[in-house]
Amino acid sequence: MLKSGKMIATIFQDAKGQGEGAVDAAIKLANGEKVEKIIDVPYQLITKENMAEFTNRNQK
Repeated sequence: MLKSGKMIATIFQDAKGQGEGAVDAAIKLANGEKVEKIIDVPYQLITKENMAEFTNRNQK
């Protein structure tokens, strides 16, 4: 839809980054370490101009 122009933007929510953050937090908690209450995994804005960068993400 970006390519056709029906949408002007969307958001990339980094599933791999979210999973890694969750596992890292779980390991720290299991080891008795403190973790931040909020673990920030930033989203990225995708537009027609930069959509090629995101085409292959999360495909593996």
